[in-house]
Amino acid sequence: MLRRMMLAVIVAGAATTAAHAQELELALSDEMAELILADRSSQGANQSVRYGGGLLYNEDTDLLGSLFLTVNNEVEGRWQPVTFGVGAKLYGADLDASGESLAALAVGGNVGVGIPANIPLAIVLQGYVSPNITTGGDADRVTEGQIRLEAELVSGAHAFVGYRQIKFHMDEYRDERVDDGLHAGLRLRF
Repeated sequence: MLRRMMLAVIVAGAATTAAHAQELELALSDEMAELILADRSSQGANQSVRYGGGLLYNEDTDLLGSLFLTVNNEVEGRWQPVTFGVGAKLYGADLDASGESLAALAVGGNVGVGIPANIPLAIVLQGYVSPNITTGGDADRVTEGQIRLEAELVSGAHAFVGYRQIKFHMDEYRDERVDDGLHAGLRLRF
């Protein structure tokens, strides 16, 4: 029941996001592919909100859906020496290899350090964690950590390379890693 309910919430959220999406992000590696649709709205001179949903598929035929909401100090179209944000992320996963599923609500955030150059660069650190109390199904906890180097090639088009690990701490005292490696991708704003 929980699995169906979480899947319905993620699908509904993704459909709503897709209808209003202003960003499309694609991350690829030899082991996984992830598509994210997002929107961003300005909340004043030094604050914006980014929300959206994504779908990740890996070589083990695991499927991970997510919805996220982040409040940050990014200003569109302006280089910034430091950006930061905090927010929440809702995960729903069907792990095909083990036949397990889970749903989790995680909290976390990101920090970006801008590098002044002819092509605007930034090193971005991002992390989320869901404790046992907000994790259901066959897992006790979800952790996600990521570091990436981003370059704004032209206005509204970013390319990135990075490393990410998404790990589920399962009920049987073992870990399932949905993503654990290097990836490259792009983010387009339109």
